[in-house]
Amino acid sequence: MIFADQSTDEKYRLLGFSPDGLSMTLTIESVSICAVEYPVKCVVLIFTSIKPRTACHYEASLPESCGVEQIAGLIYANIAENFRDSAAACKVHFQKLGLPLFQ
Repeated sequence: MIFADQSTDEKYRLLGFSPDGLSMTLTIESVSICAVEYPVKCVVLIFTSIKPRTACHYEASLPESCGVEQIAGLIYANIAENFRDSAAACKVHFQKLGLPLFQ
């Protein structure tokens, strides 16, 4: 278990994140998303994409109390805005998980 709270750990595993040291990681096409627990009851998502001609790296934080749909929505919104070429793959990833984001 990566996160102190088991329900938080389960949420991220349901979204396809896998343990990676002290964090959890999900990769969708060229975008790597690292979820790290902060001690103030929040999770920071670190978005990273490195391509031959571009690179991007930034963070977005959210409360641990967010539901699976809220986390997926935040991830999709960030990828659609900042990594447009990976937006369709992100949408497909969450649709395969059966999340009601795109109804």
